[in-house]
Formats: sequence, structure tokens, C-alpha cells
Amino acid sequence: MVNRKRSLQKCLKNNFTNYIALGLLLLMPTTALANGNNNSDDPPPQTRGTSGGSRGCETESEAPSSSIPNIILLAPTQSYGQTLANSPTFAWFVKDTSSWQMEFRLYEYDQATKQSRLVKEIKDENFKSSPGIMILSLPSLELLVGRRYLWQVELVCDANRPSGNPFAIAAMKVVSPLPELNNQLSQSNDLLKMANLYKKADLWYKTVEIALSSNNEPTLKELRKSLLEQVAAGTQTELREQTKAALINSTIHQLQR
Repeated sequence: MVNRKRSLQKCLKNNFTNYIALGLLLLMPTTALANGNNNSDDPPPQTRGTSGGSRGCETESEAPSSSIPNIILLAPTQSYGQTLANSPTFAWFVKDTSSWQMEFRLYEYDQATKQSRLVKEIKDENFKSSPGIMILSLPSLELLVGRRYLWQVELVCDANRPSGNPFAIAAMKVVSPLPELNNQLSQSNDLLKMANLYKKADLWYKTVEIALSSNNEPTLKELRKSLLEQVAAGTQTELREQTKAALINSTIHQLQR
């Protein structure tokens, strides 16, 4: 269990103050989707940015001193990204052109014990990165409504020096959709309309799932661009245009587990 939580502990950096802040933030009441509220007043833990080797898996001579992050999770940075309970889909961007072994972890925060529990972990020799946007679908994973989760992607540059591995973490919460939304979705098979319905309901992960999983659908091009621009807006100001271009021009890779 200690090894499994190693990367999450890297983010917290063993700082007691940060740990208490994380617990307080995760204990905040969930914003009800049924009330039509967004979650801008319910800030997530401080997960913005990446940690470990800012140059990614490249050598110092190969990487510029200032460049876009090696891993960018396609998730909000200033608020909880909302998702539905069944079949969550996760997406992230990898800068490195070389293929590296990846590790994926999903944690659930237990409000009773105030501890994070590992829910899902993927770390095997076949789980490797490709340059561009990677999409991971977990159809057998059922999340719990009302719970908060942290998900993390790590690149294994050097298994013998894990502290140097670049990784990124995002926070999300699980909500139930309005009956009205379900009725609207049942009346349409149009992907763009469905994606816009999810977007209007502040269901980030379902919106991204449709926008990215249907890369050959021309009607989704503008929506996909808009979502990627939102992600780029959450990065460092001086790198936003560079990041936006990298995301929009990325090849999309589907992963199934």
C-alpha cells in the first residue's frame, strides 16, 4: 500500500499543512447538479500542474529550459470536473515523442477516515505512452455518486529513480443527472447535440468522451477545439498559445482496459 500511494504522496510532499487542506477541501459539500449550479464555489485540492522532472523523460540537452508540461490531464484545474457513475473515461496529453511506460491510478477519498483509498491502478509493460492525446475507457469501473476522486497519470522515465518521473493529478466528483437530461438524451442520436447537452449540464467527462472518441465526426470539431482551449487556459500564461496548438493538433489514441 505504501508503494501504491508513493506518487500521491509526492504531490503532497509530506507537508502536514497541505494534507489538512486537502482533507478540508474534499470534505466540502457536493454541489448538486439538480439545482443547476456549477462547482465554481467548490474548489478542488491543489492539483494544478505537474510534478517530478519538468523536462519530462527527455535529457537536459534535448529539452528546452521552458516548454509545455510533459503530461496535461484533460480536466478542469479550477473546479471539480463532474462525471457520471458508470464507465468513466479519462484523457490526457503526452508531449514526448518516445514511448514510455505509464502508470494510472484512481483514488477515492473516504470522508469517515479522511484517507485516500486506491480504487484502480494500471501499471504493466503494455501500458505505454504515445505522443498526443490518450483516452482511457474503463467500462467495468462503477464510481459512487456523491464521492470525490483523484486520478493520476505518471510516466516512468526511470524505474530506479521514481522521484524524477513526471506526473499530473486531477480532482473530480460523481453526480447524478437530472431526469430532464436523460429524457433529452433519449430523444436524440446526434452526437453534437448529446455532447452539448452534457456540456450544458456541466458534465465535463462525458462531454470530452464524445468530443474526443468521435474524432472523425466533423460536426464535433469546433466543440473539441473549444474543450482543448479550456484545458490550455489552465496552464501557465506564457505557454497557453503553445499548449493550445499542441493539444489541437494532437493525434488521438484510444486505450481499452
